Amino acid sequence: MTDDVAEEPMVVSEEEEVPELTIEERQEALKRSRWNVFMYLGLAALFFGFALYPFMTTVLYVDEGIGSIDKTIDVWGMDAPGEGFSDIAVEIEVVVQSVPTDIESIDVYMIENPQGCDSTDGSLNKERLLLQQGNSSHPNSFYSIENPVESKSYDIEFNVDPGIYCVQIAVSKSNNQNFEGINVETTINMYPTQLPLALVGIVCLSLSGFAFIGAQKNGKLVKSLIEPKAEPSLEEAVLSQTASERIIAGPSGPPGGPTGPPSGPSGPPSGPTGPPAAGPKGPPAVVEEIQPEPVASLETDQGVYEDQGDGWYFRKLPDGTYDQTVYTFSEGQYVPHVE
Repeated sequence: MTDDVAEEPMVVSEEEEVPELTIEERQEALKRSRWNVFMYLGLAALFFGFALYPFMTTVLYVDEGIGSIDKTIDVWGMDAPGEGFSDIAVEIEVVVQSVPTDIESIDVYMIENPQGCDSTDGSLNKERLLLQQGNSSHPNSFYSIENPVESKSYDIEFNVDPGIYCVQIAVSKSNNQNFEGINVETTINMYPTQLPLALVGIVCLSLSGFAFIGAQKNGKLVKSLIEPKAEPSLEEAVLSQTASERIIAGPSGPPGGPTGPPSGPSGPPSGPTGPPAAGPKGPPAVVEEIQPEPVASLETDQGVYEDQGDGWYFRKLPDGTYDQTVYTFSEGQYVPHVE
């Protein structure tokens, strides 16, 4: 009995070849990456600008009849319950146009209540007392301007959670029966979208930075492809060829050392065996000194000229370094090569 074994076909995964981009395509990609930098910068500036713009504004005027004003305000936004960095920013500007001389203070309240300023269960008065005593759960929603001065503005900032609030502006004076001559204007600006828009602006600013890095890399690559490479000069080519030949050749062999210990004197030195010989009997003969003809020697007082072949020489200085000038031998002298 034979078992039929089905052989599974071998699947050979071939790597997909990435097509090489042309210079025009790389220039187009460089242009797009640069446009991305400006686009993300523009979006970041737009979001930051909207984050600083108040989307809700309310203006209140203190009533001369009762010396106070209240208004229900809805604060909306995305925020976690409790105090924190994500609270909604509320800026209140109190402009004192004119006030009597017996004014003691101007109190600003921002009390959260589901019914707003229409509450009749006494919770608003109770919360006002708690805020004045500093026992409220949200003590940062109360501010008192002591001894206000005419023609002066006071800036107040509250950080609150989204909800329904009753904003009250109350004037306190020693004589509570007469509030004539009071002219106090209050402007309330709320920024419910400040935090979300600021976060989106930071993300766009980060993307602009990454796009700038990519544009720099693409710019260097396109520049290297378009601009021709500078050819090396004759001196640089000869130096490079000489250095490569020396590296390829390497040392010829280990240095030769002494084959054995030095031999000492075989005996004591011998002295003179007799008197010195008689000197010459006449004046010394004049011998003309014959000057040798100059020979193109490789070694001079200024260094050693090493032959590089084809009539080229390099001068090795006494300190072991090489002169970067290429020399030729002409008329018994080594002269620098001039192109």
